[in-house]
Amino acid sequence: MIAASARNVVMEFEGGGGRTRVLHGASIEVPAGGLTLLVGPSGCGKTTLLSVLSGTLAATSGEVEVMGERLSDLDDAARVRLRRRRIGFIFQQYNLLPSLTVAENAAIPLVTAGMKLSEASRRAQPVLERLGMAAHLDKLPRQLSGGQQQRVAIARALVHEPALVVCDEPTAALDAKTGHTVMELLRAVAAAPGRAVLVVTHDSRIHEFADRIVEMEDGRVLGERILHRPEAN
Repeated sequence: MIAASARNVVMEFEGGGGRTRVLHGASIEVPAGGLTLLVGPSGCGKTTLLSVLSGTLAATSGEVEVMGERLSDLDDAARVRLRRRRIGFIFQQYNLLPSLTVAENAAIPLVTAGMKLSEASRRAQPVLERLGMAAHLDKLPRQLSGGQQQRVAIARALVHEPALVVCDEPTAALDAKTGHTVMELLRAVAAAPGRAVLVVTHDSRIHEFADRIVEMEDGRVLGERILHRPEAN
C-alpha cells in the first residue's frame, strides 16, 4: 500500500523577479508500513516536496495522492479535514501555544476532532511519557528547553494516531540520546500496518532507522536506496 505519492510534480513560486521553479517534475512514493528518509543538500526542494505531499502546498502541476485520495479532487475544506484526520506534522518550528500546558499542547489534534480538553490531555500522556516528558506535563512552553519543546511537538503529531506522519528535521534540536529515542518511536509508528513516516533530514545519525532513503538535488528526485522492505499489510 502506498500512503502518499507525487508524480511529475512541478512547484513554482511568484517573486519580485518573476516565477521561480523549485520542483522540476519530482516523483516519489511513500509506502505504508515503513520509514522513508528524504535527503539532499540545503535548498534542493525537500521541504517543499514534503509540504506538497502533506497538502499544505498545492502543486503547480503534477499529481499528488494521500491515502488513496487525489488532492486535486479535493476542495480546501476537504484538504483541511484530510490533514486533521490522517496526517501528523513535525516541523522545525515548534508552534506550541504559550498559554497551554505540555499535556494540553500535545492534545490539540484530539480537541480539534471534538474531544474534551481534559480527556484529550489524559490521552496524550502516554505519548509524552515515551518521549521522556512525564515530569513536565503541567509546565508551560516557556519553562522548557528547545529540545523539550520539540518533543512536545512530536507528541502532538502522534497523539491522534495519523496514517501519515511528515517530519522536517525532527532531531535537529535534540541531543544524540534523545534523537535516538525519538527515531525509535517514529520507527515504531512507521512499522504499524497502514501507517507511514516521511522524514526530511540532514542528520546522518538517523539513517539506520530508515527503510528507504530517497535522494534529491536541484528540485529533482535522483533515486532511492531500499534498506528494508516493509512486510505486506
